[in-house]
Amino acid sequence: MNKSIEESFIEYIGSSTPLFEKKTVAYRFQCPYCQSSGKTKTGKPLSPSGAKGYLYPYANAWNYKCHKCDTHQSFERFLKEQYPLLHVSYVHLRDQLGTTGFQTNCPSLETLLKQQGMLRPRPPVFVPSEHQQRPKRGATAAPHMPSAPTGPKVTKLPSMHSPQQQAGHQSRLNHQVKQRQQQRRLREGW
Repeated sequence: MNKSIEESFIEYIGSSTPLFEKKTVAYRFQCPYCQSSGKTKTGKPLSPSGAKGYLYPYANAWNYKCHKCDTHQSFERFLKEQYPLLHVSYVHLRDQLGTTGFQTNCPSLETLLKQQGMLRPRPPVFVPSEHQQRPKRGATAAPHMPSAPTGPKVTKLPSMHSPQQQAGHQSRLNHQVKQRQQQRRLREGW
């Protein structure tokens, strides 16, 4: 039976995790969030049955859950918080296999490196258009050209409930359009 990438990483961290034990489908160990002292409330050392952290598969993904402090998260997030260096290796391996990025449970390697500040984002490249280029020294600047006329301002109607309301709003808009046309004619001297 082939192991998943996650199972390989789980077995690797199992050697350094207290009370690590493989169950039928899941892996049980001491929760690093709430059982970090390795002792119970009364001060006795934890037994393997007292370990409450579990890594388990669910819907083609591995997740972490503690049945004591109710911490639950994806395996990728668990690695990121508990084993940061191993997390980079995990993301790198998944990135090589093409199982990272949008709509997966793992960021791409490039995204991870940007988040950690190891990779600087590329600066945007701006290419000036012909009319925005600077004139050469000694040349006179071209006169400023007016911008192209824009269309009329669109007024969005509020939601309507009846044809009478729609007609009332439309007539008000028609009246405003006529007034603007009349004002424009007066300004232009028609």
